[in-house]
Amino acid sequence: MNWIKQLLSRRQLDRDLREEIQEHLDESIEELVAGGMSRDDATRAARRAFGNITRTRDRSRDVWRWRAVEDFFVDVHFALRQLRKSPTFALASVLTLALGIGANTAIFSVVNAVILRPLPYPDPDRLVSVQSRDTRGTPHPAALSYPTFFDFRRDNDVFEHIASFRDTQLSLTGSGRPVRLRGAIVSWDLFAVLKTAPALGRGFLPHEEEAGARVVVLSHGLWSTRYGGDPDIVGRAITLNREAYTVVGVAPAGFNFPALSDTVDLWTTLALDATSATQRGSRMLNAIARLRPGVTVEQAQTHMDAVAAALVERYPDQNKSIASTYVRPMLDRLVGDTREPFLVLLGAVGLILLIACANIASLLLARMTERAREFALRAAIGAGQGRLVRQLVTESLTLSLIACTAGVLTAIGLLRWALPLAGDSVPRILQSNVDGRVLIFSIALAVLTGILVSVAPALRLARVDVVDPLKAGARTSTDTSGGLRSTLVVAQIALCLVLLCGATLLVASFLNLVGRDLGFQPERLLTFSLNLPGAEYPAARQHDFYDRLLERLQSLPDVTAAAVARPLPLTGSQMTISFNIEQRPTPPWERPSSNMAIVSPGYFKAIGTPLLEGRALTEQDDAARPPVLVVNRAFADKFFPGDEIVGKRIEPGASLNEGGTTMREIVGIVDSVRQSPLSSEEEPIYYFAYRQLPWCCPSVVVRTSASPLAIESSLRAVVESMDAQLPIYDVRTAEDLLSTGIAGPRFLTTLFASFAALALLLTAVGLYGVIAYSVARRTREMGVRIALGASRATVLAMVLKKAMFLVVMGIGVGLVGTLAGAQLVAKMLYGVAPHEPRLLVLACSVVTITAAVAAYLPARRAATIDPMQALRSE
Repeated sequence: MNWIKQLLSRRQLDRDLREEIQEHLDESIEELVAGGMSRDDATRAARRAFGNITRTRDRSRDVWRWRAVEDFFVDVHFALRQLRKSPTFALASVLTLALGIGANTAIFSVVNAVILRPLPYPDPDRLVSVQSRDTRGTPHPAALSYPTFFDFRRDNDVFEHIASFRDTQLSLTGSGRPVRLRGAIVSWDLFAVLKTAPALGRGFLPHEEEAGARVVVLSHGLWSTRYGGDPDIVGRAITLNREAYTVVGVAPAGFNFPALSDTVDLWTTLALDATSATQRGSRMLNAIARLRPGVTVEQAQTHMDAVAAALVERYPDQNKSIASTYVRPMLDRLVGDTREPFLVLLGAVGLILLIACANIASLLLARMTERAREFALRAAIGAGQGRLVRQLVTESLTLSLIACTAGVLTAIGLLRWALPLAGDSVPRILQSNVDGRVLIFSIALAVLTGILVSVAPALRLARVDVVDPLKAGARTSTDTSGGLRSTLVVAQIALCLVLLCGATLLVASFLNLVGRDLGFQPERLLTFSLNLPGAEYPAARQHDFYDRLLERLQSLPDVTAAAVARPLPLTGSQMTISFNIEQRPTPPWERPSSNMAIVSPGYFKAIGTPLLEGRALTEQDDAARPPVLVVNRAFADKFFPGDEIVGKRIEPGASLNEGGTTMREIVGIVDSVRQSPLSSEEEPIYYFAYRQLPWCCPSVVVRTSASPLAIESSLRAVVESMDAQLPIYDVRTAEDLLSTGIAGPRFLTTLFASFAALALLLTAVGLYGVIAYSVARRTREMGVRIALGASRATVLAMVLKKAMFLVVMGIGVGLVGTLAGAQLVAKMLYGVAPHEPRLLVLACSVVTITAAVAAYLPARRAATIDPMQALRSE
């Protein structure tokens, strides 16, 4: 640490050195004077004997100074002086690099939050997701049934714990205004799996999974806001869905599970699902497990496949199609399909930074020509090539680190603008921020950028001529870097075209997505949900409640139709149930499956879906009448192609109790309503009459003749008049459902298009700079040409010809890159081929037109040069 002390006491050391040298000289002078010499002669003799004082000082300083650090600071100081001398260059360079670094920092912060950041639990790498592997059709992950989960929990030897979970909605009453809460129904050992202890109280106990148990763990946020952080809350009873639940614990601050964007308010045990816990065919559970020490994910996969295969032997009818499993890290399950799009987006902003680097490198090359005399003089007085290159690199690093500060601020602004576009479509994306890891990434990127932009000037410096710039005087120098700058422009155009082609494909895909026929009319359609507590609303009372609710809603002045449905269209919610066809019976494990929905009479009229054949569901389709179904066109085309489907009978696996399935007659066909706005194909759906399959918690759809949200207060008043303790929630228009459903593609498309526009702007600026500099360097030549009779159109064409040559070269290289990388965005496209010729032509045209405009401005200036002034200039 002695060098730190020396660095901080540098002035004192310098003073001591000067004093020591002076004392030595004074002693020598006095000795010579005492020997008979005059003082002037003695002074000269003493200095001559001592030698070069300046060199002695420098050699002495080398002993106690940290040369590399001090030289670096000297270079930085010189670089700052150079930037102050050229404020226009400095501002343009900082802004250009700030845009590139800021875009990369913002996207990396999203990638960090969504993909890289580990789950917020102890030892997150030991947490895995467990799902069944459904082999019907294309093999795909499937949820677990309760019996399968119990079997997995009992028979496995690879997990410390395995816990189930599923979402639910609960109504909190009895303490203020009724509110709807987002809850999770979990097995007793969830907190053990996550190795998270409640902040107050305890977690769940094994016997609290049994039917009739009603216990709950509150989230820290709910405990703080609703109960004022009361430390005595443990052991108290709260009322959920009109039933008393005992609070056994409070989760720690910041804890959330499932680890999605929505916050879970409370957790209760699977005792709430006791009535369906024996239905092996009802698959609705997710499962998370913690691996035992020493067990790998691959070993766990092999073991659980063996467990699943054994269950097939015991339950062939229900488990034949799920004879294996998916065991994968929980983070991979959470990230899902978002990994690839965000990595593509990160690559896109990387291309923007490369374009920005090419711009700055081109500017630095131009400055190299202006500073040729300076570098030649340095080389002439002894500076080695390494020393000159180090100065160049330091100047570039100084520039990029200044831009890094502006880039971080740009990234913060970009995140504030972009994150609301994503909404809840991407897990954990709202946790994106500029934290320590992101700052380190930004600084490292700035250092890399500084080195990268200095490569071209360093190559130019390797060919520096020491003689010519000094002979030519300070006013002119020969520019030999034109070819290198042209190469940089070609690279910019190529990278820009790759980005623009990708953006064009995504925009066309998004327009195709939002422009597809939804199968119904979303205009003036309002939806909301409510949750009738089973304790006070058994099946008969629920029927009566919904009948009276729909009757009262339809009596409102601006309501033209009302119905109930589960699930709602466009939400992405799906209930997939297998079925047997009467004319083509098959074993349970080979039966086809389809989405299902439960709707009330008038539903198709309410949402505006046309009836294509047969009849719709009516009030007479109740439990006392023969069971019926209505299917959509996609169902008929997929499972009964070319057949007359009305009158056919199928046996769906959905029923009110285990083993109670029955054949149902198809009585009508409706248009294909999109259950998910992101599905590439129309989904087959069959519709049950609500009175014949009254499963819990349907949503309400209301068609209005006025603005849907204008009647929200009237809807709430109707529900409150029927049950003041029943909150309604998720009040949304159909347009809101669509907007939420397409939030992910909209987010990616908006960012990609914005980055492509930025790349196009930077490329245009780069081309403009190269052509403008070329015109400025050739001003005298242009004047001579015009003076000798060349027309202005000829000069204009000559300049544009050079620019267009660069554009054609760049487009050629860019097309090769586009065709090679098109498959990277293929999975993000909807109804658009990755090599769509018309879109590629459009992107090339945009690049060409933009480049032509950028080149025309300096070309026009070249064509208007006054020959007399040009000949007088140097």
